[in-house]
Amino acid sequence: MNKQILDHTGKVIFEAAAATLKELLIAALLSGADLSGANLRYADLRYADLSGANLRYADLSGANLRYADLSCANLSGANLSGADLSGANLSGANLRYADLSYANLSGANLSGANLRYADLSGANLSGANLRYANLSGANLSGANLSYADLPSPTMVLLARWGAVSPSLCRDLMAYDAACHPDPSAFTRWAKGESGCPYSDVKVQRAAVFSEKKEHWDETATMRRPFDLMTDVLAEKCPPWIEEQLKAFAEKFVDKTAVL
Repeated sequence: MNKQILDHTGKVIFEAAAATLKELLIAALLSGADLSGANLRYADLRYADLSGANLRYADLSGANLRYADLSCANLSGANLSGADLSGANLSGANLRYADLSYANLSGANLSGANLRYADLSGANLSGANLRYANLSGANLSGANLSYADLPSPTMVLLARWGAVSPSLCRDLMAYDAACHPDPSAFTRWAKGESGCPYSDVKVQRAAVFSEKKEHWDETATMRRPFDLMTDVLAEKCPPWIEEQLKAFAEKFVDKTAVL
């Protein structure tokens, strides 16, 4: 008996002989398909070809996407919380504002992916390829990044790290101030003489975290981005380990450079 997959307008986009919808989805070739807003909760999409597909705002929570090809797919705003994406190809995918909390992304290829403002809290990214990925504003708190191939330290610092320890907050503010067009704005802000140094939307942050006036120290020196990154990962992503630090250090030999 043939089963069909319809898009949001009711148009048949895929049809094949299958006993169940699950069987149909496992072998589905949906490259370039429009599945925006689709309800695919807990769907079995192992090895599915979804390259270039439009999955904007789709609900894929709890879905099995092991080894699926999602390269260059549009997953902006999609719900992938708790999904199994281990070994999946997400290179060049648009995951802006996607919910990937507690998803399994171990061994996934996320090279060049747009993860701006994505929620990756508690996600398993062990062994994942994040080279050239855009992590600006992404929430990586509690994520497992052991042996992941990370982008540059400066990009990692642009992820959304939230509250940090007082000493790390001091050091990150010193780094932020050194990269700010008006470093003295931080001292004025801490004294209550002016507003937030980032009230001007044109000013780009160098690190994203919860800054605290009480931890500002105008005498603090700027630490290297590499060292700040390792401290952030050690504090916010506990699986970050010494062996991985050594491997990452070899990747960025000149740790004094602002990478």
